[in-house]
Amino acid sequence: MAIVLTLIAFVVSMTMAGAAAQAPAASYRVVGYYADWTAGRYPLAGIPAAKLTHVNYAFGKIGPDHRLTFNEGPALRTVYPGDCTEPECPHGQFNQITVLKKTHAHLKFLISVGGWTDSGPFYEMAAAAESRRAFAASCAAFLESYSQFDGIDLDWEHPVIGGIERGDPRDARNYVLLLEEVRRAIGPDKLLTIAVSASPRGIAPLEYDAMMQSLDFVSVMTYDFHSGSQARVGYNAALYNNNDPANPKLNVHDAVEALLAKGVPASRLVVGVPFFGRGWTGVTSPAVWSAATKTAQAGAYATILDRYLDAPGYSRYWDDVAKVPSLYNAETGHWISYDDPASVRLKAEYVARRKLGGVMFWELSNDRGPLLDALRAGLGL
Repeated sequence: MAIVLTLIAFVVSMTMAGAAAQAPAASYRVVGYYADWTAGRYPLAGIPAAKLTHVNYAFGKIGPDHRLTFNEGPALRTVYPGDCTEPECPHGQFNQITVLKKTHAHLKFLISVGGWTDSGPFYEMAAAAESRRAFAASCAAFLESYSQFDGIDLDWEHPVIGGIERGDPRDARNYVLLLEEVRRAIGPDKLLTIAVSASPRGIAPLEYDAMMQSLDFVSVMTYDFHSGSQARVGYNAALYNNNDPANPKLNVHDAVEALLAKGVPASRLVVGVPFFGRGWTGVTSPAVWSAATKTAQAGAYATILDRYLDAPGYSRYWDDVAKVPSLYNAETGHWISYDDPASVRLKAEYVARRKLGGVMFWELSNDRGPLLDALRAGLGL
């Protein structure tokens, strides 16, 4: 009897191990932005479609009539390699989406509206019922006309706290009303998502409990924590705080905690990852938070690989608290904050460990493959 029970236990344990080995990986969103202005060097037809779940096509805009518009040249008229050249044939990036979806039916495309440069019209449009209805109706009409798109992504940068344009406290309630109007117009079967600020100032005033009633998921832009005209170097996208003198909450973990506390469900919170870096000059020490005289271009991860990573004078440093790398050239005083395969994998592992909704990144042309592969590996995909 003991031998029989041992054999049974062995068979059960092997069966369970086999089931575990064959169990599908957890389902995560892998959302990449595609910038329409990159088409000349990075055709949409060449994106790694099999490795993505969603693509945010950037950017749609809001016209003077409060309606959704977009750059029709690259979207509809440009003839790309492989296109039929006859005038009656469909052309442009929208046609490339149609072709891609024939072989990658799982892939969802959303048109992203706004962005840093073109968020200005949101403030006025969202402030009145009539203009909200006009915009929402135009979103529905766009999805009807261009059925290769699966939804709308709103990139309002930023309600209440402002961006290039000044914000207003009324923006918080107006955003709820705008999302409700768009959801009514496009219906329950189309996707509606937003990209949001990761700063404490940007998170605090928004009514996420109410906003989530209209949304499929939220992508938090957990990058650009330190950039612009700041007079000291800092991490673009620290995973954790390492004595940040500007604000200890300027990191991925604290942004996630804040959004969860505001009512964003973990499974619908998508964490942003930068496929680019930020740079400073006039830096006399490799240490983070060192003084700098001015900002300097760092660029896409592919650019950092080509120009800086192995260039003479540049040394790589790793912050084992913040979980991000940096580069420093003592001769030129150039300091760069960026993400590499090691740091993005740790971010993806954090997403998996916290059972969050997935990852989003800006943007596809900035990577030749290693960052996306590291993200997927961290998610167990």
